[in-house]
Amino acid sequence: MPQPASLNLLVLDDEWRPLHRLRADQDWRDTVNALLRWESRWLAIEQQRPDSPLPRWADIRLTRTLSKRLRPIEIALADHVIHGRKGRFSFRQAGLL
Repeated sequence: MPQPASLNLLVLDDEWRPLHRLRADQDWRDTVNALLRWESRWLAIEQQRPDSPLPRWADIRLTRTLSKRLRPIEIALADHVIHGRKGRFSFRQAGLL
């Protein structure tokens, strides 16, 4: 049985190891508070899909919007990874970040 779709934000350390996972539907203030609490400068998007890992236009818009929102607070988007039934897609590896 395939896993249901999900979208999470990962607070990362300077080596890009996950420190904390947040559901993406939480209030933006919760995300900022987690970044401050963990003294992190890095955030990643982790997406799970039951089908193809290829990005859709909504994924690209999300990545661009989040990246722009993070800049003023000196936080960078490390990656947006989509896990699908037949593999994974990394925006960073594809040169989109």
